[in-house]
Amino acid sequence: MTWSDALKGVVGNLVGQAEQAALPDVLKGILGNEGLQTILTKLQGAGFGDQVQSWFDKNKGNLPITPDQIKTALGDEHVQQIAKSLGIPVDAILAALAEKLPEIANAAGPAANPEASANASATPDPKG
Repeated sequence: MTWSDALKGVVGNLVGQAEQAALPDVLKGILGNEGLQTILTKLQGAGFGDQVQSWFDKNKGNLPITPDQIKTALGDEHVQQIAKSLGIPVDAILAALAEKLPEIANAAGPAANPEASANASATPDPKG
């Protein structure tokens, strides 16, 4: 390997690290509360409700979720769509979601909690 190859590798790694560092903020900005709630609802529907609810409970630690679990819940098409809109590889999106989704959901608070909105819509109308 020549010195120029080594330099290209180092620069490539730095660019990759910078992209990875910015990814959570990009995801938060693109998802917004509505997109976040859609993803969380799909995760709950796929059987990962315990993880999702742990992200909203300030008294408990966040339960982890894996990239494979996210891919299973969202489906290939949805994951591909997110990756394409961001111009980032699917694996990077899944890894970032697995790592940062609990933090993003926690920061979004009750407005993004699919269980809270489901309970609100199930509440009877006092007008009758």
